[in-house]
Amino acid sequence: MLYAILSDIHGNSRALEQVLAYLAARPIDAFLHLGDVGPEPLFLFDPLPVQHIFGNWEVTMLDDFPAARREEVGAWPGRRRGPGWVAAHATPLLPEPCQTTLATRNYMRSHAPRWTQIFPSLLHDEAAIWAALAELALHDQRVAFYGHTHVQAAQQLGADNRLRRLSGPLIDLPPDARTLIGVGSVGAPADGNAPRFALFDSERMQVTLIALPR
Repeated sequence: MLYAILSDIHGNSRALEQVLAYLAARPIDAFLHLGDVGPEPLFLFDPLPVQHIFGNWEVTMLDDFPAARREEVGAWPGRRRGPGWVAAHATPLLPEPCQTTLATRNYMRSHAPRWTQIFPSLLHDEAAIWAALAELALHDQRVAFYGHTHVQAAQQLGADNRLRRLSGPLIDLPPDARTLIGVGSVGAPADGNAPRFALFDSERMQVTLIALPR
């Protein structure tokens, strides 16, 4: 399977159109969307074999989506798993009540936790980084994909128990390592003005980090 993994479109339909035009010429089997899309760009995903995951934008902006789409968006899960991988907006570790967009919105309203408790940064929050790596080990998975930070990044815990930052664009996912991949932002990148996303070859266990020129 070749996955295109996109996140953090933030209402930027033009950037998403650019990314989808690039991907249309490639043999993509499935799309993973990691949240923070906005109501308008959502329709661009409709013809595609896409699996959605909610982000903090969906939680806060659920009522801004067209009425005909709110039930669908409200049911988006907080993470998805496949053979050897897991994907989430910020971290694969979610509070038990926060399994869907709507449930998370209700939880936020009734419990008022800090946003960072549900959506921590896997670039800057050391406790969240190690907790995500432990979650990978618990489920015998090699890689966790995330968005939220708006930065493309790769961190890998090797067999020597050392955590390293990796440079792309090609990232190997060996069986004796646990890897965190920030796929970057399509619509509002914080590491340059190019739309950013990732391709994941689940047979070869390789990730390619991509930045498109404007």
